[in-house]
Amino acid sequence: MINLAQLRAWRASAPNFIERQRKILRQTRYGWSHPKQVSFVFGCQRSGTKMLMRILDRSPATRIYHENHATAFTDFELRPDPVLRALVQLNPAPSQIFKPICDSQNADLLLARFPNAHGVWIYRHYDDVANSAWQKWGEHQRELVDAVVRGDLTTWGWRTARLPESVIADLKRVHRTDLTPQEGALLFWYMRNAFFFALGVHENPRMLLKNYEELVQSPEAAFQEVFDHVGAPFDPTFLERVRDSSVGRKEAPNASAEIRALCADLMARLDAWRRLAPAAAAAAGVGAGVEVPGSVLMLINTLGVGGAERYAVTVSNWLAEHGSKVTIAASEGGGLVAALRPDVEYVPAPFRRVRHDLPVAARQVRGMLAARHPDVIVCHSLAMTWIARAAQVRRHVPIVNIAHGWPDDRYAVVGKLMRVADVVVAVSPEVKAKLVAGGLAPERCEVIFNGVDCTGLGRREGEVRTAVRASLGAGPEDVLVVTLGRLTPQKAHHHVVTAAERLRTSHPNVRFAIVGEGARFEELQGLVQAAGLADRVALPGLRTDVPDLLGAADVYLSCSDWEGMPLSTIEAMASELPTVATKTEGSGQLLSESCGIVVPVGDAGAMAGAVAKLADNPALRATMGAAARERALASFGHERMAAELAAVLMRVVRRG
Repeated sequence: MINLAQLRAWRASAPNFIERQRKILRQTRYGWSHPKQVSFVFGCQRSGTKMLMRILDRSPATRIYHENHATAFTDFELRPDPVLRALVQLNPAPSQIFKPICDSQNADLLLARFPNAHGVWIYRHYDDVANSAWQKWGEHQRELVDAVVRGDLTTWGWRTARLPESVIADLKRVHRTDLTPQEGALLFWYMRNAFFFALGVHENPRMLLKNYEELVQSPEAAFQEVFDHVGAPFDPTFLERVRDSSVGRKEAPNASAEIRALCADLMARLDAWRRLAPAAAAAAGVGAGVEVPGSVLMLINTLGVGGAERYAVTVSNWLAEHGSKVTIAASEGGGLVAALRPDVEYVPAPFRRVRHDLPVAARQVRGMLAARHPDVIVCHSLAMTWIARAAQVRRHVPIVNIAHGWPDDRYAVVGKLMRVADVVVAVSPEVKAKLVAGGLAPERCEVIFNGVDCTGLGRREGEVRTAVRASLGAGPEDVLVVTLGRLTPQKAHHHVVTAAERLRTSHPNVRFAIVGEGARFEELQGLVQAAGLADRVALPGLRTDVPDLLGAADVYLSCSDWEGMPLSTIEAMASELPTVATKTEGSGQLLSESCGIVVPVGDAGAMAGAVAKLADNPALRATMGAAARERALASFGHERMAAELAAVLMRVVRRG
């Protein structure tokens, strides 16, 4: 018997039902023989897909199938392909859009089975999703995560289907027995959105990645792109009810630092890929379709050997290759000057002692601005950023700072002083978080992961391998552990000596090489001699054969006290080396349990233990090395990094 509540529900839905039938009748004017664009909307629940579908439904050319559509879905999952194809044929709408939100783990399969279909992946900030999800479903998602960690991947159906081993490993790493519902909701967000990369759909030119916050805060431009992608005409009047009041409406849910870091890392990767415009990059080759500024002025203290310096040279060369007129100013000399392309202009400048020479440096930069008229200034230190600002009496050339990282006690000062930059690009989420905690507005800071040119990196065999190992005191049966970097206090190379001393008796076949030059060379040499480890720890100084050196090693060790995101670790990964690294900024993004071991900062005992574990297991070294190379090539190449930075520079230039 029909009750009063049902009658009220029917009455409330009647206008929508009637309007939908009218829309279907109006669409008959299109006929049934024309080509039809099929699209699928993917993502995580509570991410704004319902809002997106509501706006898409405003177009007279669309037919919308929500996950509760009884003909297209059963229990929120898509019906078999023949049913979907029949629906498309029976409906005259030119653009037909399904929302298989519970089939997002099959996005790659759907796009393969429907070769002309387009996909839209919607993601939203994890805090807002988690706040909404745990209030709606309570303990549900926490219990689901508990099941995954126990190894139960069948009870929960689509929610745990096709979960990658890497995601399961991440869940196990951060899981606790007292996980809260909020933490469960955060991890469910991670599980669902991790599929975007795990399935490889980020490289499919038919997949569009859109951010919920972008849709509600810049709706006209964002929705125009979505409508174009699904083949439907767009009218700004469709957006009359779009509001951004749901963004950050509630405080972030309480969660462990490890869980928040896991989500922040994935969010940063999604943001970075969205900025890169993957459809164009995948269709034309990464970077080939990226617009670059007409003229760029690059400012850096020196062009000696170091991560920031190598970043500046890599980006300068890439921008010049893609059409920018690049000028790079740095203090005179430096080994990396020779690595610049011929069409990159190098200008010696008084930047070595900027605190003493700031007025002189600012005058010289002012002259560069007047002579070269750059569209944007890219600075690689706080001092360079202030020089760029001081050089402009009236600020008219935008400034972008690349935040490569600082010691923890510097962020409280740097965060506030960095406000003179128009945009700050942090090389890892941790660097951004610390800058924001230090006083930088979060909306002025973006994250772009570091990348290196992986060409020529890889395992070495034969005579090259034998010769390189012999030059470092390692024989064919030894386990060679290499670390690269400037010999400065930040890199904490004394821990290598301590680790070698701990393994002297238990692992006599382990050899270490500390490769680089710097102020601590004689100090480290003294430590090695005092410990009686001259036959175990090599200090070969600066080497120019880094690809061969890494390719001939067995393990890479990064023992820094702090970082931004170390380029040498990426090079080691691309060289097929398993890595032992301290838990500094960037290590969590670079290394998963499948390709490396992360240990506490300053814990030489943990470093020694991790090296021993790898030394004892050649099969594990091979497996982790292969996974490391795959990860480096997929996510940490210089083309991706430079193209993402170019996109940021163009946005800054357009804003003026």
